[in-house]
Amino acid sequence: MKAANRIIGLAILMMAQLICAQSVPQSQTPELSIGENTKLSAGGLFTFGYSGDYGDVIPSDHGLTFGVDGKLSGYYYNPNFISFTASPYYNQSRADSSYQSLTGASGVSATANLFSGSHFPGSVSYRYDRNSSGTFGLSGQPNFTTIGKGDGFAVNWSALLPNLPTLSVGYSQGDGSGTIYGTSEETTTSTRLFNVRSGYQIAGFRLNAFYDRNSLNSKFPEFLSGQSESVQDSTGHDVGVGAQHALPLHGQFYANYNRSSAESNYFSDTGQSSNVSNYTDDIVNTGASFHPTQKLSLNVTENYTSNLNGYLAQSLSSNGTAQPGISLGTGAHSSTIGGGATYQFTNFLSASSQATYYDQEYFGKSYTGTYLSGTVNYGKRLWDMFTFSGSVVDSSNGQGTNALGFIGNVNFFHRFKGWQTSGVFSYAQNVQSLLVTYTSSYYSYSVNLHRRLPAGLTWTAAFNGTRSGLTNYQGTSSQGEGYSTSLSSRRFAVTGNYTQSTGISLLGAGGFVPVSGTPGVTDFITFGGSSYGGGISATPIRRLVIAGSFSRAISNTIGETISHNNTEIYNAQLQYHLRRIGLQAGYTRFTQGISAVGAPANTTSYFVGISRWFDFF
Repeated sequence: MKAANRIIGLAILMMAQLICAQSVPQSQTPELSIGENTKLSAGGLFTFGYSGDYGDVIPSDHGLTFGVDGKLSGYYYNPNFISFTASPYYNQSRADSSYQSLTGASGVSATANLFSGSHFPGSVSYRYDRNSSGTFGLSGQPNFTTIGKGDGFAVNWSALLPNLPTLSVGYSQGDGSGTIYGTSEETTTSTRLFNVRSGYQIAGFRLNAFYDRNSLNSKFPEFLSGQSESVQDSTGHDVGVGAQHALPLHGQFYANYNRSSAESNYFSDTGQSSNVSNYTDDIVNTGASFHPTQKLSLNVTENYTSNLNGYLAQSLSSNGTAQPGISLGTGAHSSTIGGGATYQFTNFLSASSQATYYDQEYFGKSYTGTYLSGTVNYGKRLWDMFTFSGSVVDSSNGQGTNALGFIGNVNFFHRFKGWQTSGVFSYAQNVQSLLVTYTSSYYSYSVNLHRRLPAGLTWTAAFNGTRSGLTNYQGTSSQGEGYSTSLSSRRFAVTGNYTQSTGISLLGAGGFVPVSGTPGVTDFITFGGSSYGGGISATPIRRLVIAGSFSRAISNTIGETISHNNTEIYNAQLQYHLRRIGLQAGYTRFTQGISAVGAPANTTSYFVGISRWFDFF
């Protein structure tokens, strides 16, 4: 029976796994001895039942199905000498687990810890997932469901000898591929990472050093890249050293140097490079802080960045690779020096001031400027409701232009007549950005309400939103809002949620990289989307759980290709548990459509069966 025929329908098994696993007392778990020094324990959750599915892109199928989720653990001689765990699984829906599978996935994850009680600890880990599901998109926004496979391997070792520099070495690699459900659009990712870390203390100095090397290869879907096959091949290196030392007047000094380099090539289906992005960036930062009195603190800082293009590419990447579509011109660099003071007037009232001088070059021009800021923080609740902080920023860019900026934060807490309320509001106008001639503005808010009602009911609601972008520059802003609510009691709960967002992004490994309020971005993808859904669950009698949920995500992506996208999931579950035996039944309907590559695809799945936990030894 094809594993792909298990679309979401087995998601109900995850809760049964958790319940059954928790029902096994640790003191009663049997243990097997092999020889005098090897101890093992093993168990597994076995499932058996009847399932069926049908849809647009799969043939109708039904029949008996079997699955298992196992766990093996043990040690040799002593847990601090060699210990290991392995978790194989077969034909399991992992929609509520770290595997994020909407299908009957199979695989294994295993870890061994070596010499953890010595000066030379190490570890080895491996994972393999087949027919698993994942996502491709912007974190926190409506994205696309994929079905594929992946594997990974990692090894780490350390030398922690007394009175000698520490040394830690690690290597990891991972490979994954997937097809966006309902299409022939493929995504692949291959990563390699090697790192070295060292630390040492001598003559009052705390020293550290590191080296990282990474490589990444990714293939993007056609409707996002605008080409039949777009591949990103990237490599990166990072090396750095740092030092810290105590100073008089309860002070601290630090100095760090970091050199980063990366290169990314983007290839079309013809094999020719269509976009090359590379950088080498040297960053030096030093500083010192002093606390001459308990209430007064002083600081001074210096920062130098030899390549602002590289600095920007690093700030937008989570894996050290160079992002495409970023250019501040040849020779872009930055140097800053500043200092400030903070004074604590009372336990709840403090004030600070900061002055920073900038010397930058970008877009072929040189700029100098200053930022002067003053901040007041009031931490005691006014009228038993508000705390706040406010800053005024005066900036000069050396081009005869001055701007006055403001930053404000208000926190709200109050309880009245059974209502518990809290909220945060932040606002900024004309504040410092990466470049001295650009200022950014934003606001954000969040509100939470909680109320106990008669008959044991509880109602909660949450609202949040944000908007940001470069001041007076159209097309650089992003915004998003989210709303959620729930009504619950001891035996039932009802939930609902809604989110929406718009903005611009770069296409990078694993999905979109948001770049709102970032100067120098030239090649971007506009995104916008919303999602809404809800759920209900009830426990009419002990050990019986009935639940249902619905979610829908609608999004648009505009790059070289315009696409309108839609994903819907309906899910219903029934679970009954008695000791180590569980009864499950479920129904799922899943739809995903991407207009740029075809009509929506639908799949419907159902399952009914039993599960039983077994301890082997």
